[in-house]
Amino acid sequence: MAEDDDWLSNLLWTDEAHFTLRGSVNTHKCRIWATENPRTVVETSLHDEKVTVWVGFTTSTVIGPFFFEKMRDFGFVTATVMGERYADMLQNRIIPSLANKHLLERTIFMQDGAPPHIARRVKDLLRRSFGDDRVLSHHFHHAWPPRSPDLSPCDYWLWDYLKSQVYRDRPTSLGMLKDNIRLQCLTITPDMLYSAVHNIIPRLQLLLRNDGEHIEHFL
Repeated sequence: MAEDDDWLSNLLWTDEAHFTLRGSVNTHKCRIWATENPRTVVETSLHDEKVTVWVGFTTSTVIGPFFFEKMRDFGFVTATVMGERYADMLQNRIIPSLANKHLLERTIFMQDGAPPHIARRVKDLLRRSFGDDRVLSHHFHHAWPPRSPDLSPCDYWLWDYLKSQVYRDRPTSLGMLKDNIRLQCLTITPDMLYSAVHNIIPRLQLLLRNDGEHIEHFL
């Protein structure tokens, strides 16, 4: 990766988020701000109906969305993100999608250090698919700094944008909620991706000037 001049273009930013039918945010996972009226995004019950979605993106393309679900007699229900489920998603959805787009050989895979992301099977899959040098994650050669949402475009842009669009027509079922997420992911343009990712450059410069402290309040 050190010899890759296009590393920022090849970096795949990844994350998971909860979307609830009541338009709320799990603030324990990440910080989200509504783009039009922050007062409309409120914290609600932990037991609201929700979907859990994974999305990845580079400066030019979106991978996903993929939903964490399990089959029941009456259909699919939202499943907790655990190591085996995440490994299954990597093996059956994420890695094949990258291969189909002819991106697998040059992708630098970034993920945070959540426990499911560093399960043994997950780490084995990532090493086989990308090599240790093309993974930015805890337990790999290149570790991403923990608790740094101001340096991740998933946190400072993606989830904010998607939630502000997905909740516009107030989805009334999980099926409608998932359809809205899929639709809004399709509306993301390469220009939006490029701008969001390259916004990290001034953020990194500001971080250096601020001795590594949080910088979101300066932006």
